[in-house]
Amino acid sequence: MYKKSIALATSILVLSLGAHAQPPAPAPAAANVPTPEIIQVTTAAAKELGLLDAREPNINKRIAAYDKFSFSPELQPRLKAVFGTDKPFAPQRLPDSGGRQHYQSILKAGGHAEAQAYAAWSDVILKTNTSPAGNQMDYTGEAASLTFGVVTRAQVSDLRFAGRQSRASDGLWYGAMNMSVASIAVKGAGGPLLVEDLRLKTEVQRRGKNVDLAYGLSMRSAGVGEHKIERLNIATRVLGMDGQVVADFTRFVSSPQLQQLAPEAQMQVMLMKFKELGRALLRGGVTVVIDDISAAWRDQVASIKGRIGFAKGADAELDSMPALLNKLLVRLEVRVPVLAFREYARFAAASAIKAQSAEDRAPDPAQLATIEQQMSDKMLGDIRKSGFAVVDKDEVRTVIELKNGVLTLNGKGPSMPGMKDGKLALPPKATK
Repeated sequence: MYKKSIALATSILVLSLGAHAQPPAPAPAAANVPTPEIIQVTTAAAKELGLLDAREPNINKRIAAYDKFSFSPELQPRLKAVFGTDKPFAPQRLPDSGGRQHYQSILKAGGHAEAQAYAAWSDVILKTNTSPAGNQMDYTGEAASLTFGVVTRAQVSDLRFAGRQSRASDGLWYGAMNMSVASIAVKGAGGPLLVEDLRLKTEVQRRGKNVDLAYGLSMRSAGVGEHKIERLNIATRVLGMDGQVVADFTRFVSSPQLQQLAPEAQMQVMLMKFKELGRALLRGGVTVVIDDISAAWRDQVASIKGRIGFAKGADAELDSMPALLNKLLVRLEVRVPVLAFREYARFAAASAIKAQSAEDRAPDPAQLATIEQQMSDKMLGDIRKSGFAVVDKDEVRTVIELKNGVLTLNGKGPSMPGMKDGKLALPPKATK
């Protein structure tokens, strides 16, 4: 519900930062339950914002366009009832300095409550400075707290973000953005979930004719009560995307004509365009690099590193599953703590004892320990015998590879229904 409750603020922010936000589709309502007003207003405002052409290359002109823009007379009172103003994040021009143009937008602290939804926020402050030519921008944003929810309620504390972008001759904006959140607390039927020190980073770079994307996410901790991950880190890169293909797709997504389509029609068009984008990127060859996906639990770390890539291919090969598999190159290094297998054995052992017990009582500790040890020893023994992974004292590790259509684990091809020695039983290529 976070995206829906502040989607209007997000869409205006992205407009002023040189990107384009899709109007959010209304959430499916349960039978006889009306869609909350805050979602209706956010959806209607985003749709009206779609009239502004996000393809305008000069960011200063785009900010000026929103400054002159007014929402429809029918929507203005509804916006004011929800957000306290009929034009959220109206830009304010500040004095120029350092050869840059400065702007500030503020959504004053407020809130909105109704039967089906709730939202509250502190002052949300956005600042942007741009080059006179409108092809460079630095921006920052901050909010001390955001609270939102329908069935569950989430509170975000100390949200901050900052970025720097430059527009190249192809029309794409290149640069980096960093965001941090001190904590996210979610209260619902499943118990209180707490995420601490969330950080996100994205970066878009131009390398010759290609575009590279880097993405990073980290959390200091996440979980419910004592059951939590102590550290989570994700660092990936997408390399070798054709710059012209990405630019064409971005221009299409930013077109006002697309924004004015009904949500269902827009979804159908976007699915078709995503398919075309995927084919074009695969045709040119693209690689996903996993620099690190890891999580720590009880001082034990599980991790994945490696890469997934596609060699360049012709259109005919993209329509053939055997040909696609031969183009796919995968190499992943996977490490899992032995402790994770032992904890799974503990859970399975407790479930087995409870199922066999006629009374709802705690299992005998000695019996539980014996079954747990037997189950974990069998799991680790079976893995060791299979040869698909190496089992050390503290971790189980393997290398997953897919090359020339053959899958191997620790250098050995698995056999199972539909696969023999790592090779899938695929239909032969169609012949003319």
